Amino acid sequence: MNLVRLLLTLALTLSTHLYAAPYEPQQVVYHINYGDQGRISEAMNNMANHIQALGEANVDIKAVIHGKAIEYFIDANSDQAKQITLDSLRLSDVQFIICGNTLDGYKITHSDLYEVEEEDVVKAGLPEIVHLQQQGYIYVRP
Repeated sequence: MNLVRLLLTLALTLSTHLYAAPYEPQQVVYHINYGDQGRISEAMNNMANHIQALGEANVDIKAVIHGKAIEYFIDANSDQAKQITLDSLRLSDVQFIICGNTLDGYKITHSDLYEVEEEDVVKAGLPEIVHLQQQGYIYVRP
């Protein structure tokens, strides 16, 4: 019986160590430009899980939003679930960067989007992604 207990304790200890390895601080740019609302929701969940795994102090996440993904921010004006998702991520210091070219294409301004300020808008999304990569951000496209 003691041998079984010892083996069980050893197995639990080893399995705990498999997941206990700390991560180095990370800078990440999430690229979101698709119209599938389910896929966007999954990307938002990915960001929340990323923060949970590393801790807010150890991860800097920027999400570049362009193309059809802008519709998520339009819809959030009247969709409380999307508002909660965006607010929660912003409270965890996720920065949403909005493509100005997309706003022009949709003939809207930042004020037509949920809680987007003028300083959140860049001229073009793709050059911004490259700029962030040049600053050391790791590219992720969920």
